[in-house]
Amino acid sequence: MKKEGIFLLVLLLLIFPIISAQNSTINSTETEDKIEKGFECLEAKAGDCSSLTNQEIALTILATPDEIFDDCVEELQDRESSDNWGNVRDTALAVLALKHAGKDTQDSEEWLLGKSRTPTELIWYMEEDSEGETQCHIGYDSTDYLITLGENKKIDQNAGSCLTRAQSNFWLQIAPECFGKEFTLECDKDFIGTLLYKNKNSPTIYVLEGTKSAQAYGSMEIKVNSKCFGDTSSCDYEATLWATFALLKTGYDVEEYFPYIIAMSETNKRYLPDAFIYMVTNYEGYATKLASAQKLGNYWEADSTAYSRYYDTSLAILSLGGSSSEQITNAKSWLLFSQGSDGCWQGSVRDTAIALWALEGRSGKNSEGGGITYCSQAGYYCIPSSECPTEQDVGDAYYCSVQSETCCMSENLKSCSGYSGSVCGSNEVCTGNERKATDTEKCCTGECVERPTETECESMFYSCRGSCLETEEEISYSCNSGQVCCRTKTETEKSLVWKWILIIGILVVLIIIGYLFREKLKLLWFKLKIKFKKDKGGGSSPPGGPPRFPPQQQRPPYRQGFPPLRNNQNPVNQRRIPRTEEKENSDVFSRLREMSK
Repeated sequence: MKKEGIFLLVLLLLIFPIISAQNSTINSTETEDKIEKGFECLEAKAGDCSSLTNQEIALTILATPDEIFDDCVEELQDRESSDNWGNVRDTALAVLALKHAGKDTQDSEEWLLGKSRTPTELIWYMEEDSEGETQCHIGYDSTDYLITLGENKKIDQNAGSCLTRAQSNFWLQIAPECFGKEFTLECDKDFIGTLLYKNKNSPTIYVLEGTKSAQAYGSMEIKVNSKCFGDTSSCDYEATLWATFALLKTGYDVEEYFPYIIAMSETNKRYLPDAFIYMVTNYEGYATKLASAQKLGNYWEADSTAYSRYYDTSLAILSLGGSSSEQITNAKSWLLFSQGSDGCWQGSVRDTAIALWALEGRSGKNSEGGGITYCSQAGYYCIPSSECPTEQDVGDAYYCSVQSETCCMSENLKSCSGYSGSVCGSNEVCTGNERKATDTEKCCTGECVERPTETECESMFYSCRGSCLETEEEISYSCNSGQVCCRTKTETEKSLVWKWILIIGILVVLIIIGYLFREKLKLLWFKLKIKFKKDKGGGSSPPGGPPRFPPQQQRPPYRQGFPPLRNNQNPVNQRRIPRTEEKENSDVFSRLREMSK
């Protein structure tokens, strides 16, 4: 029984590191401890924020309004100059951070608006449609142009220098110098008119929301109203994402920036644009697209990401955080599981700050410096901005942690079918966004697919790919056929930690075994010493017979070996071997006699 217990103890100590590594479930207490440790690490690395970049300071402030980061607020304010924070992106982040800290940012908001540009990277088209052949007048610059829309929907001629036929004569392409001009349309039959746009470097064509219609001989006005942000005369995509988001959060109408951030997303995937698009537009299709881009059901990593998978995952959680989907739950667990032993993520202030912002979603302060009340605490509901009537929107007074939502007096929920969604089965997972509906708590607005089987590699939070990226290394966990298991090279340090844990565990086991069997080990050592002495003396058994022992000699008297008696000392007074030593020696020789049998 003792041997079985020892075996189990050894087994548990040896496999403990493996069990710990595979166990990704983190309970609420562990979550709180990890987040608290994250804030401690962030505070230690940030210090008074004087050594941080503007981006790092802003994200640190957004992570928490606690007074421990008041130095960061002061540092960010001190860096403001006539050029605000030097560029559009950093100024947008500063506006978000200072607004979060309850500071006035009106001047900086106006500075951002002054950095608006008209993007030249987009191609715009005008489309008209009607039943049957239709004649239409198009007026601009005090000139009227007559065109005919045939039965085949094709246009017979150009309408001046601003409008030339394109796309096999189905549409009119608007010249860049005519962006901002107002075109008046009038047709002899009921008709519709709309604008379409595309990225010059992409074949995808988007329809501008808000198709107009008019009765015969009625009229409508159509105008290209597209903007972006940039530090020079050209547009800057990342700056436009953050500036659009910052202005939306400070109460501005930002619809004129939608076409640019949507169309240019295809050539700027490194910034995870779908997360921003959903945050500013609330277009459900982008929530579904973003959710389906999650890797292994655990994290997000943009193609050739500008930052890191920790940054991208945090950004996706900020965008989709109001969703009840399993993907968001898994992403938060993955983020906590990937936290470094020091409490930070990759030892990076930027990644740690945005991760804590995503995981905590702490409310900021109002303009008077007091804490903002959470929307739910006020008895209201956080819902997408587009679904809350203006008269019910109380978002300025109460806080919603999800960036794409506002605080509304009522939920204004639809049924799941009203959201064009469905309820996934128990063996299915939603590949898109999940939201609450009147008839279910989990309405999947994406697609319900069979729950995938997790590979050994994926269970360890690594990635299965056809081949590893330059920033990754191949490891031995199994994947599906034709794939290899990859991990980021920065994770090698973690694997070394586990190896050291395993080595220490083995040493602990050996120490325990040594302690439990210490008596037997002493005897074994004594036997080895005796054997060594015999071998050294050259004694050996004759060949062909059993081992023999030399004849036992008569024990010499105790006095032998002692100095001669002097001064008539009584032998009785000589030192005798204590009884305890006699007993121990007796035990030793008894054991030797037993061994020799």
